[in-house]
Amino acid sequence: MMRKSLSIIVLALMLLFVITNKSYAIDKKSIVILLDELDLDDASKLLSDVGFGIGFMNLKTRKPYSFESLYFSIGVGRKVGVESKHYKGLYKDIDGSINIIGFKDMLDEIYDFNHIDMKLLGNRLRNKGISYMGNDSSAIIGADDRGRLKSGEIELVYDEKWLIDNTNRHLSKSQILILSYNIDNREGRLNLLKNYIKKLKGTSILIVPKSISGGMRHIINRSIVPVAYIDGNKKGMLQSISTNREGFITLEDISVELLNNSEEDDALAIGNRINILKKKDSISHVRSIFKRTINLMAIAYLFHGLVCIAQVYSAYYIYRGSKEGFDRINFYNHLIVVNIFISILMGISNLHINIALYLLINLLTTYLVTVFIMGRAIDPIGLFATLTYILIIFGIFFNPEILYNSYIGFNNLFYGVRYYGLNNGVMGVLLASSIVSYLFIRKLISSEFWNKAICIAYFMLNIIALSANYGANTGGFITSTLLFLIMIYIYILDRRFSLASLSILIFIGLIIFISNMYFDYLSTEKSHAIDFLLRLKTLGIGEVVNIYRVKVGEFIKLTILPPFSVALISQIYSLERLFSIVDIPDKRKGRIILIVGLAAFLLNDTGIIAFIYMLHYLISLWVHNNILSIPKT
Repeated sequence: MMRKSLSIIVLALMLLFVITNKSYAIDKKSIVILLDELDLDDASKLLSDVGFGIGFMNLKTRKPYSFESLYFSIGVGRKVGVESKHYKGLYKDIDGSINIIGFKDMLDEIYDFNHIDMKLLGNRLRNKGISYMGNDSSAIIGADDRGRLKSGEIELVYDEKWLIDNTNRHLSKSQILILSYNIDNREGRLNLLKNYIKKLKGTSILIVPKSISGGMRHIINRSIVPVAYIDGNKKGMLQSISTNREGFITLEDISVELLNNSEEDDALAIGNRINILKKKDSISHVRSIFKRTINLMAIAYLFHGLVCIAQVYSAYYIYRGSKEGFDRINFYNHLIVVNIFISILMGISNLHINIALYLLINLLTTYLVTVFIMGRAIDPIGLFATLTYILIIFGIFFNPEILYNSYIGFNNLFYGVRYYGLNNGVMGVLLASSIVSYLFIRKLISSEFWNKAICIAYFMLNIIALSANYGANTGGFITSTLLFLIMIYIYILDRRFSLASLSILIFIGLIIFISNMYFDYLSTEKSHAIDFLLRLKTLGIGEVVNIYRVKVGEFIKLTILPPFSVALISQIYSLERLFSIVDIPDKRKGRIILIVGLAAFLLNDTGIIAFIYMLHYLISLWVHNNILSIPKT
């Protein structure tokens, strides 16, 4: 009897524990504080008395850029654009609800709103309620499709008692409070906000600036701002699966986090949960991340510019057709090929924290290595393509930061499109170097069996490296699959074309693509490609049109505008001229790079960058292999 009574007590306590935990999660309130601006110095002062996570977020939305675009992007959970002219103000109804004048006009401007309206934060949490305190269009974040919020204040009084009393009052009848707060460079308002935050223990607080402060503004940075998240006593750096980068979250993550705090879920969400990674001195660490990111962006601009200038320079001397000119071209081509390897190798370190030191070591090492290998018996293009390929593969599978810390693998975090995985520049280098490297190694091995085995290994490795679980570059994955099939056809099937061989190639390609999508679907960290397909299934063709419109716009802009367009035109001229003035014995190798490069170009919005680097390897090969046949003038 005693044992039975004890069992009943234990079961009752377990049930009570479960119920208590569940109700606690339901009552987890959230506040989103929209600041006029915030820099890291003010963030350090503001958060000194509480546990917090800190990181960066990119404010960039779709065009037209406006505060309203930012607020809608947070509320909808995807980047959208809307004009400011539609917003006419706020008014408070008799029942205490807040109404946004002009809200319907703004909704109508958002592309394909027939699907988006079901995902508005205000609609999803209409029963639980969202309140607002402030006097600007930031109320959009919590509005439902009628432009209403449950309750709030449309005038803000900068007084501690008023702020605390009204916050408690409105949060008692709603799940989320949106607070629009202007520090206005006043020390008093910063201290007031600090005390306000300190007194709201147990509430999750997201602090998001809506514009860039003077302390964060930079010629390169026009969109990254510091954001903070107070969630219990957690201390450290912000991160989400959306970025897979320590210290970075996205706009789309905010709505997902708020919904999760309210025990809501959205299977079609673009964003992901916000995590706080433990770090002792997070402010110091986030300063270092910002400085390194700024420096890497400057280094990337510089070296991409030098590569583009080199293509124009090469075209000029190829036009002149002199032996002396080709000697110069050959040297500078070698410089770039060696420099790509050196830059990736330097990604092992954090030398880019000091730009002057980085440039000195990078350029000096590149020059000395190039001078050393020029005129040697070994093929330097083949050798360094092989070394580069090995290093990229190592980075993809074991240490991606090596690639992210190089100008060729750096993801433009200020642009805010790609945060992790391989960008299209390093994707182009990976594919081009794999072709050049395989042909280089092929000449050194006499065994036909091992040549074919290495061929399969090389180009299958490309596919794995660019798949969703590693490089996460969908356009590059498709291009690498095409390259694999081309190499199988040429070097395994010996160019024997028949209906059977064509069927085999198509079947292999489909199996590879379907397998990638299947394992991506099963993964807990799904790529953008599979997320897109899942949204397409539910939202329909409108999702395709939306993505297509954005991608095509980026593709056209990068292809037409300098410097890449100038580099591409120069390379096309160089290739045409080389065909006419030198005897190229095996043009098949060149056609492989051209076909694969063209596929990479057309399948990616920034594919022109991949194409330029692939053509550089091709031009470098042809000039190096034919330098002795160029007549002296």
